[in-house]
Parts: sequence; structure tokens; C-alpha cells
Amino acid sequence: MTLKILITGGNGNLAKLIKRNLAYAKSCTREELNLLDFENVKQFLSLNTFDVLIHTAICGGRRNKIDSADMVYQNLLMFENIIKFADKFKMIINLDSGAIYDRAKDILNRPEDYILTIPCDFYGFSKYVIYQRSKQYNNVFNFRIFNIFHDNEEEDRFIKLCFTKQMVTIFEDKYFDFFSENDFMKVINYYLTNIDCQVNLEKTINICYKEKYKLSEIAKMIIDDENLIKIVNPISSNNYTGSSNKLYNMNLSFNGLEKSIKK
Repeated sequence: MTLKILITGGNGNLAKLIKRNLAYAKSCTREELNLLDFENVKQFLSLNTFDVLIHTAICGGRRNKIDSADMVYQNLLMFENIIKFADKFKMIINLDSGAIYDRAKDILNRPEDYILTIPCDFYGFSKYVIYQRSKQYNNVFNFRIFNIFHDNEEEDRFIKLCFTKQMVTIFEDKYFDFFSENDFMKVINYYLTNIDCQVNLEKTINICYKEKYKLSEIAKMIIDDENLIKIVNPISSNNYTGSSNKLYNMNLSFNGLEKSIKK
């Protein structure tokens, strides 16, 4: 039986990625389902039934855009309006973020439950609060994402930018986790396949590989001419990587970063 899946945030980067791979899923934009409007959500779910919710809708989080306090309000309100109806879904997959660890600090191989400080930035704080709320629901699972890369991502994303063969400037040569579209979908499909035995599933998992690479090392996998790679600061105290122990305990076969980049 094909699961009935609802994807929120239909215009977003990750929603489009998931929809490409799960063609049978329903992806909703704000025009179709306004998560900021409780009555709209209530009416939509009274007319439509789903087995799974994949919650990707989010405001902020992009390095080239300034976040605001209003963004926190919108992110929390969207989650509250949808989680009110948690009992209508067998499973809810919430796309969490490595920003929950507080990007003002050094995040290196951080385990899922090792949250030392509360993020002070608007985006990270909203993700932190949503994560804490999600723990109150047995059917909510958090996929903690650092970066998912794919062919159709925006031109200014780091890996996509490297493929343009233009000058790439690395302001801090940090360890940074990237995860490929193909491997990401393996994780999603694993959870969907095990929807009826959720007790065996991790409630929160970091979406990252075992092998850790600096940004310069990733750039050199793609760019032959090292003159096109400019490193402003070769040392970083603000790495951005998670522990992958829980993910690899699922015994899935991942392509890994190098192979995915070659593909």
C-alpha cells in the first residue's frame, strides 16, 4: 500500500527535493496550506487524510539573508498549528537543523543529545524550541540537517558554486557536513518503510557522514585549479559537523561525500 504523504513548505529547496523522489506525495505551498492560519490548517486536514507529514516549512536560516525576531514567531506558530493535529498522522518527520547546537560555538562531531547552549540567533533558537516541543510526541522524528546538496540547488550554495569553476572564497576553513540527495532519501525511505514499527527508530538523528572534511578539501574534490580557491582564514573555531553514530547504526549503504560529488 502506498503511503499518503503530506510535505509542507512546497516552494522550499528540501520540499522540492523530497517531492522529486516521492512523486506520489502531496507537496503544499503556503497558497494551498497556510500554516500560519490555524483555521486553514484545521479545514485542510478535515478534508484530507494522510499517513505521514514531512514538515519542511521554515523561515530564515540562509547565510545571505538577515533573520528577524518575527521569523521566530512564524516558525513556532507554523509548528504549533500543525502539531495540534499530530494524532491525524502515523508519523511526522520534522526537518531539524544543526543550528540547534548554537552556530556561535564550535560544533564538531556533536552527538544528537549534546546541546550545550541555547542558540542566540533567531533561526537556531526557533529550531531549538521546535525540537523541545517535538519530544512530547511519540510519532514525531527529527532529521537534524547540516546541509543537503543536489543538482538543482541554488547557484550560491557551496558545492554548486564549486562546480561553476569560478573563484571560491572560503572565509573560515571549517569542517562542514554535507549530505547528498540520494543518501538523504535512503534515510527517509527507511523511516517510511518502518512506519509500523516506530519503537525501533531513533527519535532524532544527525544527517551526516562519518568522514569529516574541511571546506577547502571539498572544494579540491571539484576544482582542479587550486588558484580558484581562496582561503581567507585557514583555521576555524566554528566547525559545523555532527556525530553520525546513530545514523550508521541503521546499517544503510551510503555513497558518501566523495562518491556523491563524482556522480
